[in-house]
Amino acid sequence: MSKLDTFERVKEAGIIPAIRTSDRSEAIKAAEAIRTGGIPIIEVSLAPPNALDVLDSIAAALSGSMLIGAGTVVDAEGVRQAALAGARFIVTPGFSAEAVAKAKEFGLAIFAGAMTPTEVQTASAAGVDAVKLFPCFATGGVRYLKALRGQYPHVEFIASGGIGLDNCEEYIRAGACAIGVGGEIADFESMAAGSFGVLTVRAKRLREAIRNARGLRESLSFNIGEGR
Repeated sequence: MSKLDTFERVKEAGIIPAIRTSDRSEAIKAAEAIRTGGIPIIEVSLAPPNALDVLDSIAAALSGSMLIGAGTVVDAEGVRQAALAGARFIVTPGFSAEAVAKAKEFGLAIFAGAMTPTEVQTASAAGVDAVKLFPCFATGGVRYLKALRGQYPHVEFIASGGIGLDNCEEYIRAGACAIGVGGEIADFESMAAGSFGVLTVRAKRLREAIRNARGLRESLSFNIGEGR
């Protein structure tokens, strides 16, 4: 799969659910629950201990039915290790030119973290597939995304940080091509308790909210066009 195909699948789903765990069995069950909820994408955070083993296990078990990526990647070595463990996309919390170059070397899509206009420009010039606007809750949220979209209309933005069921539609309507979520779907408590059905319910609700937001945005665009 090319990195373009990977990004198109991310945009189609509109959601990148992230999980953080050191338990391989727990991670696989969480990913399966999210897939059952209608989101065939999972981001495995590399922050916890044993994260590469978790990523490798999920890729071995589910790469045929899910798009699997690595998150919290901070440098080129992290990209290399994630690629060898089976990741098809990379998500970074901040911008690293070396990480972007390494992702290109491995043919992986990369969504690089940025917050300021300068960081957005730097990431875009480096050739990232999308800018991960992070952390959204600390930047002015939807209003800030709209302001950046006005200045950088050709940049694809993935909104992340403090986004859940109550506000995800606003970000999609503001122009985000996708949202990133963590505990809003896969929280530590539910996974530790083995309550994976909760993850499925949350995934379904978020996926439906994204669809609703896109339907509204398309409807508004159509109506505006008709009025010209």
